[in-house]
Amino acid sequence: MSTTEDHKEAQVYELGYLVLPSIAEDSLADVVSTLQGIVRKSGGVEIASEDPLKFDLAYTMSKVVGARKYVVNEAYIGWMKFEVEPSEVVAIKTAVEALDEILRCLLIKAPRESVFTFAAAQKALEEAEKAAEMPAEVAAIAPVEAVLE
Repeated sequence: MSTTEDHKEAQVYELGYLVLPSIAEDSLADVVSTLQGIVRKSGGVEIASEDPLKFDLAYTMSKVVGARKYVVNEAYIGWMKFEVEPSEVVAIKTAVEALDEILRCLLIKAPRESVFTFAAAQKALEEAEKAAEMPAEVAAIAPVEAVLE
């Protein structure tokens, strides 16, 4: 097979993952590097990604690592988009699930372009919370002042 045929068969996938909150923040880069290595080992090429950010989970989750059970209410959430042959997807998902640091993961087919980031969503949420905390009179005036600027 030529390189062009290989490229034609490749699909774009997105790996969303939760990292246990017990992992030190300065070790998150190592976890991301491990994930990137798994994708590269399978012949994948990274297109885009977002470093993990800590978020509160909607519900409690647990994971057993060795003899220890972790029960968590928060986790680091990140994602990576890459292109790889469909035949490699199962191997990638299996390797990611086997990592002790990964609480959960989701691997899906995705469009090439990225329109959503957790950092942007977190910023929008913080702005909405600030607006909700404003007194009603200030909240009514704020949009007018923004237009006048």
